[in-house]
Amino acid sequence: MNHIYLPHVPCPSISSKLQCLSSVATALQSGFLPYCGPVFQRCVFLIQQTLHQTQLALSTPEHYATPDKEFMIVALDLLSGLAEGLGTHIEPLVAQSNILTLLFQCMQDSMPEVRQSSFALLGDLTKACFNHVRQCVVDFLPVLGRNLNPEFISVCNNATWAIGELSLQLGSGMKAYLSLVLHQLIENINRPGTPKTLLENTAITIGRLGLVCPEDVAPFLQTFIYQWCSTLRNIRDNEEKDSAFRGVCAMISLNPSGVLQHFMFFCDAIASWSSPKEDLRQTFHKILHGFKSEVGADNWKAFADQFPQALKEKLAATYQV
Repeated sequence: MNHIYLPHVPCPSISSKLQCLSSVATALQSGFLPYCGPVFQRCVFLIQQTLHQTQLALSTPEHYATPDKEFMIVALDLLSGLAEGLGTHIEPLVAQSNILTLLFQCMQDSMPEVRQSSFALLGDLTKACFNHVRQCVVDFLPVLGRNLNPEFISVCNNATWAIGELSLQLGSGMKAYLSLVLHQLIENINRPGTPKTLLENTAITIGRLGLVCPEDVAPFLQTFIYQWCSTLRNIRDNEEKDSAFRGVCAMISLNPSGVLQHFMFFCDAIASWSSPKEDLRQTFHKILHGFKSEVGADNWKAFADQFPQALKEKLAATYQV
């Protein structure tokens, strides 16, 4: 840790030092606390300096060259590592800095790699200290909505993830911003050739939007439920999958006809769970038995006979249908 006090002026070695510190901060978590102040401040300095130099180059190109933005990108990534590693312990550092103002500028940078790292940092800060992020949401979400272009896969992926994290924190307050993001997310999940990671993040974020604003997202259920189920059946049990499934279940309860055409795929997605939390398992049980009751025993049998044998056995053993 002897090299933690990084020079104020970017030098060739600073990028590799910052990358190393990012891994260390994430791994040590609160153990990095004794060192986090100087590192945080130096990262903020590098970002601010690069943004200032960029502005000078744009306004008077005859006098100033465009700066190397690699230092700013790595500084943003290190701040993400700090936020992830320190969690709520990063709050005083954010409170005493102008990082959110700088982040807003970075989110609008012309360089995709800068925007990619900016959206990752936004998501991590949303998880770690949302009370500070909250005041900027009205500015941040329109920018996120404009960056859901899957042609820039990594930018779109991080923007999508950040929207999902913000939605969990905003709750029903996300309703004011749905028009900025929902239709593009649905378009992206149905887009042929969308990479697996982007599909998964998009499905999770749509589910989370449905969790916090079910009345507003449920009417669109039929437009994404097939691809949603096909995507999330393949990921392991975790908190992101949990929140996404809770959202889809809330939407199904409001718009059951929206899942009707693809109900077998929803059953398959339910069966992909190894051990859902008990209340979520009960929700699955209620939906399955509600559907069976609605169509009648004979129709259910005819429907279930179309299932692969492994799916029939899993549903019978776990949910008694």
